[in-house]
Amino acid sequence: MTVDYGSARTRKGLGLGTILAAAAALILAFVIGNQVWHRPGEIRKAELWAVSGPPCQQVSPQAFQAQPVRIHHRFENDEITFGRGFGHVSCEDIVNDGGKGFGTFTECQFNAPGALEVTTSNGHVYFLTQGSPATVMVKNGAPSCVMAGKLAGH
Repeated sequence: MTVDYGSARTRKGLGLGTILAAAAALILAFVIGNQVWHRPGEIRKAELWAVSGPPCQQVSPQAFQAQPVRIHHRFENDEITFGRGFGHVSCEDIVNDGGKGFGTFTECQFNAPGALEVTTSNGHVYFLTQGSPATVMVKNGAPSCVMAGKLAGH
């Protein structure tokens, strides 16, 4: 009985490289499909939540303590603590770049807060709104506020 040690071994089944390539293709197809599927809705949401207006008056902690409006309502959203004097609020996570980008930021619209305190990992920021609607956006831990909003109240 002679054994031929020079013969090529035949494989049965798929190799590890083929399996990994197929898995990578499936993951890529899922990510792209998910982005294409959800993108129109995210763009619509970003358009609905888009506001512009003059900036809210940002004040020091001392000036905030000296003004008459006190914070009566506090809540946490996405590890950000919001405090307001009065009124109602609605918050949403908005996809960057008008719903077309990657990542999100927090946006909260207030109908008549009087005063706002926003606490992030970067610290406290204080805004006075003189009873006007206000919108606070927190991007990369930095709050900004404009004297405008679409929240009509309840």
